[in-house]
Amino acid sequence: MSMVFIGLICPSKNNREMWKLKKEVGSLILKAVKERKEAESENDLLQMILEGANEVRPHSIDSFIVDNCKNIYFAGHETTATTASWILMLLASHLEWQNRVRDEVIEVCGGSLPDFDMLRKMRTLTMVIQEALRLYPPAPLVTRSALRSTKLGELNIPKGVNLWIPIIILHQDPEIWGPEANKFNPHRFSHGIGKACKFPQVYLPFGTAPRTCVGQNFAMVELKILVSVILSKFSFTLSSTYKHSPAFHLVIEPNHGVYLLMKKL
Repeated sequence: MSMVFIGLICPSKNNREMWKLKKEVGSLILKAVKERKEAESENDLLQMILEGANEVRPHSIDSFIVDNCKNIYFAGHETTATTASWILMLLASHLEWQNRVRDEVIEVCGGSLPDFDMLRKMRTLTMVIQEALRLYPPAPLVTRSALRSTKLGELNIPKGVNLWIPIIILHQDPEIWGPEANKFNPHRFSHGIGKACKFPQVYLPFGTAPRTCVGQNFAMVELKILVSVILSKFSFTLSSTYKHSPAFHLVIEPNHGVYLLMKKL
């Protein structure tokens, strides 16, 4: 533990760069907050954060605002953007599914931008998104702390122990998902999540129970709109320069990006 702590405070090149970026991000957020305070208030998320900051101790207000803004950006943008990249990569490498989803989009939307009712009818697109979230969930793991001593099956968990739940492993366990658990097969979700695997509780791209991501429905709508609009205007394949290298950072992201060859329809 002490070695980890020393590594975090050591003024190495990487740490100095990290501290510099952290300071710059904080300054940019506080600048935006200052401009908001000088202008008329709006009924939006930033205004809610500012109102919530009134309930914390004065010396913690700036930290409260900066931390919440960074958290919302990360949870509301980075995860969805990364998932969209994986979806496009999978459709580019599985053209039969790309064509199936495109046919569905054209049939449902008829050349118009999708509205909410149209999105609800896109079952094939929903299956593709669910399968992409299975193979590449935004978060590689979740953590839980035992507030009291408990027992899970034959496992005794003392109070205070932190549990690390590897979502990526649960999502590709052959005993749960079948012998082709590591393959892209959206059809496994054709009858919903409940019948997609042996234990549907292990499907955790948005968490579960009281800790389910509050932005789950919004994220699904974003992904459906983005992918359906792209498919209605372009066909695409993987570029020869693409290197498949999932990176396990705070989110599971393509380490070298996703390069596609796009062709306008």
